[in-house]
Amino acid sequence: MTKIVNGNTLIFKVNNKGEFENLELTKDVKNFIADLSEVNKEIISLIKNNLIKFGHSIYSTKGSFVVVSTFEFDENLNIVPTMQEAFDFIDMEEIERQLEL
Repeated sequence: MTKIVNGNTLIFKVNNKGEFENLELTKDVKNFIADLSEVNKEIISLIKNNLIKFGHSIYSTKGSFVVVSTFEFDENLNIVPTMQEAFDFIDMEEIERQLEL
C-alpha cells in the first residue's frame, strides 16, 4: 500500500519478501517513508543496500528518506521506530532546507 501525504511525501511498505509494494513515483513526491515495521531482521539485511542506494538518490534531489523500523541496522539511514517520528523527521529536514542549513 502506498499513500501520499501532504502532497509531497510517499509512504510505502516493504513486504516480508523484501519487495517494495506499489511504489509509484510522481514528480510532486520528494520525501519518502519506508514502512518496515512488519519486516523481520533477515529481510532487512537482504534489502539494506537497496535502501541505502534509494536514500542516496533521494538526498541527491534534496528530498528526505526515513525508514520506520524497530531495528537499527545502518548508521547511514534515518531509522525511527514510529510513523509519527518519521513525519517529524521530514518536517525538521524541510525546515532546514528552507533555512538553507
